[in-house]
Amino acid sequence: MQRVDVWTMAGWGLLLMPLLTMWHEIGGHAAACALQGGHVATLGAFYVQCNSLREPGNIVVACGGVTVNAVLSAIAYACWRRARRDTARVVLWLVWVSEAFVAAGYFLFSGVTGYGDLGIGKGGALSGLGLHWPVQVAEIAVGAASYILLVRAAIRALNAMIGTGPQTRRTRRAIAHAYYASAGAAAVLVGLFNPVGIVITIMSAAASSFGGLAGFISIGYATGAVGEARPIDIPRNMAVIVAGALMVLAFGFVLGPSIQFR
Repeated sequence: MQRVDVWTMAGWGLLLMPLLTMWHEIGGHAAACALQGGHVATLGAFYVQCNSLREPGNIVVACGGVTVNAVLSAIAYACWRRARRDTARVVLWLVWVSEAFVAAGYFLFSGVTGYGDLGIGKGGALSGLGLHWPVQVAEIAVGAASYILLVRAAIRALNAMIGTGPQTRRTRRAIAHAYYASAGAAAVLVGLFNPVGIVITIMSAAASSFGGLAGFISIGYATGAVGEARPIDIPRNMAVIVAGALMVLAFGFVLGPSIQFR
């Protein structure tokens, strides 16, 4: 029997989006800034401003977010392989896939736009190289290839938990699409609190959520024509749903408008 509550999966999206975003911004960028003796001047929901550093210190700060994304993805993947309970396995799968998608997505986003953590524009890790279009082409190639491989790996991992075939269609979409939609919607909502305006919402909130996690769309449709479903049970969990809603509200009200440090 397969039972996966779509509202609980949406709740996990609401809960994990702020936590994983803070891991990227605070655990990555802000930590890299502070550990090098820099001054974290501004801490927002989707960006960090670091002062008092020179190159290559600023490069380390720019790369800090993607680096911790990759590290957490590897740790969550190792834990997922050892987990046995359905909820633990699915949540760990969401974490390692989300973090891997975001890390690979930054290469693709920065390569296409020239902006972002790994961009050639101002504040980007590759801004000092000078070879603009060759760098962007290389980033696009690395990002696209990595993302495709990760989508395939995520599908195989989900198949190991729920099986394949038409009988898994509802479960697959409840896990992948409900999480994707709730995490993306929450990110955009929080981004609207930012005083910088719609620019930070589009470039950071929407890009890192709806854009960076877009692989979940393909995962939700990768049912397969044949196969056998495996039992999985994730019942409705009001604690997760309420905690997710409260987490998004707190994240939006506290870090949405940004905190200034003098």
